[in-house]
Amino acid sequence: MPNKNYLKGRRKEYKICEELKKQGYEIVQRSAGSHSPIDIWAVNKELQKITLIQCKPDNMPESEKKKILEDLNWLNEAFLVEVEVI
Repeated sequence: MPNKNYLKGRRKEYKICEELKKQGYEIVQRSAGSHSPIDIWAVNKELQKITLIQCKPDNMPESEKKKILEDLNWLNEAFLVEVEVI
């Protein structure tokens, strides 16, 4: 059985995914168990927006959250999107 921290984090990720769907995102996906810097990615066709989310505990200090955001800020640059079916 998964540990309590994993279960709590997973619950938060599912809650965020449901909220994104309510906001009109057509594609919403958890990156479950990947240990990558991105926990959730979502695509909103109408807004032409791809959102990447890193989930952290609610009690994490804002200074630590800010540091993570600064480390990932390079992702906000313009990217080419490529879709493949293999």
